[in-house]
Amino acid sequence: MKMYSKDGIEMMDVKSISLDGDNLVVKGKMMGTMATTIILKPKDAWEALHLFSWSTIFTMPGILFKGMLAARKTKAPA
Repeated sequence: MKMYSKDGIEMMDVKSISLDGDNLVVKGKMMGTMATTIILKPKDAWEALHLFSWSTIFTMPGILFKGMLAARKTKAPA
């Protein structure tokens, strides 16, 4: 998964998201060069949920569905 700035610059390439006890562990590269491991604690995950508006939460299933379709298109045999 890649995360981009509003200018289309790749900011983070996430390689894996896993659990370590109750924490989420995100591994990837920041700005294409700096390998990083980010720890997201349960309290922080709960606080992150408050960053989403209700309209964003209700729109997420549609965004995930569009992403699934796009991923299937790129994996389709030629």
